[in-house]
Amino acid sequence: MRVTNRMMITNMMRNLNQNLRKMDKRQMQVATGKRIHRPSDDPVAISRILKIRADLSEFAQFQRNVDDALSWMQTTEEAAAHVGDSIQRLRELTVQASNGVLTASETQKIRSEVLQIRDHIITLGNTTYAGRYVFSGKKTDRELFDADGNYNVALGDAFDPNTVDDIMYVEVGVGETLEINALGIDIFDIVTPATVPGPPPIEVGDRNVAAGDTPGILAMIDDIVTKLTAGDTEGLTNDLTIIDTYLDVNVTARAEIGAKTSRMEMISERVADDNLNFRTLQSKLEDADMGEVTMELMNEQNVYRASLSVGARIIQPSLIDFLR
Repeated sequence: MRVTNRMMITNMMRNLNQNLRKMDKRQMQVATGKRIHRPSDDPVAISRILKIRADLSEFAQFQRNVDDALSWMQTTEEAAAHVGDSIQRLRELTVQASNGVLTASETQKIRSEVLQIRDHIITLGNTTYAGRYVFSGKKTDRELFDADGNYNVALGDAFDPNTVDDIMYVEVGVGETLEINALGIDIFDIVTPATVPGPPPIEVGDRNVAAGDTPGILAMIDDIVTKLTAGDTEGLTNDLTIIDTYLDVNVTARAEIGAKTSRMEMISERVADDNLNFRTLQSKLEDADMGEVTMELMNEQNVYRASLSVGARIIQPSLIDFLR
């Protein structure tokens, strides 16, 4: 086959461009620190990298969900703790008023403080987190109590999973959700579901309160205020049992909130560990070995310079060169 000067120049230009592309690829790897920039660089690895990136994005959303849920639950736990402190103070005042030796003036002072406790409990019932009312179930845009201390919203805790209730869940993992809210009836009321006789008895009914109902804890305080006004020391003594019941309710609710908070903290640690593991895997697949890539870039530069030198010798002199 006859080799012409044109053929030699064409081959030289093709090889020169190929060497330039290789050098550009290495230069891109050094500049970005990434081994892969397009699917053709490593078709198998790019599919895994894209899946890992999707997983990392999912982990980031789970972490945001967990952080928000933890803040919500901590706000709820603090409010429940303050309610417990208020009930304990109410008990101390009731004990003082039930001894029968206080003057009318002293009893009136106790009555005033009890009314302040009532107002404080109403305020705690309307506790908010980021503008959402934590005890109002799914109706987070509405206060739990109105100005008179009655329920401002209807609340329900359904035992049938097919029934819509006020329990809120947050997604903290693939196919994993966790209940995050405590209903107002768990803190401020005693609403028991219907049961089927045992042993042991099985709860089958839902727990519900309607808007306009008076929560049990405030009804108890109103009863104490009435007895303080009437000087009914015996009735106040009997109310101590009811106060103790609400103290137990508060302790139970706080224990449940604390258990859920503890689990959420463990989930947060797990999500962080998963995120770290996937980022490590992503780095192994995607990041370039800078020492190796830098050496290859220098090699490609030498090859490109050599191809330029050879190309200069291939191109034959023109007539103009002979006329100089």
